[in-house]
Amino acid sequence: MDNQEKKINYKNTEKKNDLEKNKERKDSKLLFQNKKINELQEKILENEKKILNLKLRHLANIENIKKNTEIKIKNIKNTEIESFFKQIIPIINTLEDILIISKKLNLSDEPSIQGIKLTLKSLLTILVKFGVKIEGKKNEIFNPKIHDAVLIKSSKEIEPNYIISVKKKGFTFRKTLLRKATVVVSEA
Repeated sequence: MDNQEKKINYKNTEKKNDLEKNKERKDSKLLFQNKKINELQEKILENEKKILNLKLRHLANIENIKKNTEIKIKNIKNTEIESFFKQIIPIINTLEDILIISKKLNLSDEPSIQGIKLTLKSLLTILVKFGVKIEGKKNEIFNPKIHDAVLIKSSKEIEPNYIISVKKKGFTFRKTLLRKATVVVSEA
């Protein structure tokens, strides 16, 4: 082999080596880029999970706000309804007092008294319709939480600690006491 051939061979070998080095560099660069791509894809997945978690948290917060608002609205309505019922009770008291006095004066058959009886009955029916429970009935066991004993009498007909008679009806609305019933109780 002459010099020229050696040079060509050397150049070819050098080119081959350069090509291999370039290929190695490209492969290395490609591996690095693939690694970077994988890392970025993982970050994207992580961020998507974070976004999903944030969305879920926000949805949960919105649901909680809705539930709390509904509860507050319900409580406000109940408070307003209770307040209304408490304002009606004195009217019922007055009507009941008129009926008691009219009975004592033997005026029970008067048309105006009959009208008052019907009005009272209508008011009580409306209260019951809207969930008010009338407390204090004859022969019912005495309960100091909802009854107020104004008199204690001995009775042969009624068991001890039971209601003999009701002076004024009591009222409860959804476990809230609007007024205690005023009652006469049998002696224990």
